[in-house]
Amino acid sequence: MAQELSWIDLNYFAVGRWDGSLSIFQFTQSQQQGPLITEAVNTPSAEGVQMITWLSKGIFATSNDEQSVITWFTQSGDWSDLTKLQTLSFDPSLGVANSGTSYTTPDNTALYFIIGHANGFISIWKDAPTCTNLQFLVSVDLRAANPVNPWGIHNIRGVSTIFWDNTYGYIVTGSEDGNLCVVRIPDGQILSTTVYNPQAQRGINSIATLGQNLLVANCAVGQTDKNLWYYWIDSSDWSITLRDARMLQVDPSLPQVFNFDIIWGYYSEGLCWFSTTEEGVLWMGTIQNNQTLDVIGNQTVTAKLGAALAMCLSGDLALAAYDLYEFNTTPGNIKSVNGHPERFEIV
Repeated sequence: MAQELSWIDLNYFAVGRWDGSLSIFQFTQSQQQGPLITEAVNTPSAEGVQMITWLSKGIFATSNDEQSVITWFTQSGDWSDLTKLQTLSFDPSLGVANSGTSYTTPDNTALYFIIGHANGFISIWKDAPTCTNLQFLVSVDLRAANPVNPWGIHNIRGVSTIFWDNTYGYIVTGSEDGNLCVVRIPDGQILSTTVYNPQAQRGINSIATLGQNLLVANCAVGQTDKNLWYYWIDSSDWSITLRDARMLQVDPSLPQVFNFDIIWGYYSEGLCWFSTTEEGVLWMGTIQNNQTLDVIGNQTVTAKLGAALAMCLSGDLALAAYDLYEFNTTPGNIKSVNGHPERFEIV
């Protein structure tokens, strides 16, 4: 089963699976031919690959084991020479890496890499934009005192940037214990903590930001719960305010439906979002008047299983469960942020 999918440049995406395999594919613009496998490796620990994070041109990071992350690079640019660049070691009490994000300061003097860990911590790393020698700065404890889930787990399944300048960056995290936390980078100051749904019975599976807009995916239990939430992050006090919530569900008789992954995207009409749920369904929708979640439609794409997905600036959308699926939307009027193949802003 695929756990993570991420674009590592404008033509290639990487898929991490629970069997410890990391596979790189070239997107194929064809209805007759599937994606081409470029490189397949096993992470040294043979643990499930839960995190894939783009760092810089030709460089990305993956989870490895309970005390390390690996960075990879290509010299050729086509990933056929995928090579381990660095092993980032950390205290095993943090737990395996579940999520990550990165950004380069506007003055191009520093790159920051933020990792969300299984035991409810983030770790913050710094390097030059060349990203050849990342150094650990600090870890931050973001655990909820009273987790919303019945198992007391704290996995940070989402780390996403809000915005940044030459002095500070601002990120938000989403955890299986229910916390949404805004954290300042690089000092790790916690600016706000919000329980995404005080009545929740399950935690957060995925988050996505577009500036101060925040989408949250979770597992909904019962007929009154929701599995997609839309919030606004106020930069004046870092409060997180709910604007809308929806239940993405085809069969209303199911006792629960988890939302596995949520991303921002775009199509011919403008900004949109994509999401995948355990019914094997890909959903697409928009935000109306910066206030309301609106569903455009859905499509069954795989067996009843959550699927990882990611969208490239080119409009190419890749989805991985057991199999791989490729879609394409009309590129919008957007530009890349930080040279990232997925991160965009509307122009």
